[in-house]
Amino acid sequence: MRIAHTMIRVADLDESIDFYTNKLGLELVSRDELPGADATLAFIRDPKSGHEIELTYNHDGRDYDLGDAFGHIAFYVADVDATVAAWRERGVPVSLEPLVIGNGMKIAFVTDPTGYALELIEKPEAA
Repeated sequence: MRIAHTMIRVADLDESIDFYTNKLGLELVSRDELPGADATLAFIRDPKSGHEIELTYNHDGRDYDLGDAFGHIAFYVADVDATVAAWRERGVPVSLEPLVIGNGMKIAFVTDPTGYALELIEKPEAA
């Protein structure tokens, strides 16, 4: 068994696709209308790990409450400071500036267009 993907509902599909592909560097794998479901699904992939995120947009105009059960999506990066600087230049909002936590690991947080938290973890050998 292995994880297939993570699904998140988004408020604006085009804005979310642009954010994850053009600002974060993930790849758009597919974008398809769901027949009879009044929804569009877009799959984006991390080219290094192969993990996919399904962006689901429902056409019925509903608003989303992100709630407090879901935490964040985490990404390993080689250099948190450099990644934050590059993403900031692309307009990615930084919600927590880079900092070193108790175990010596450096992290930072950014926010996607719908409001989901994305954690950056400095782990050079994994990036």
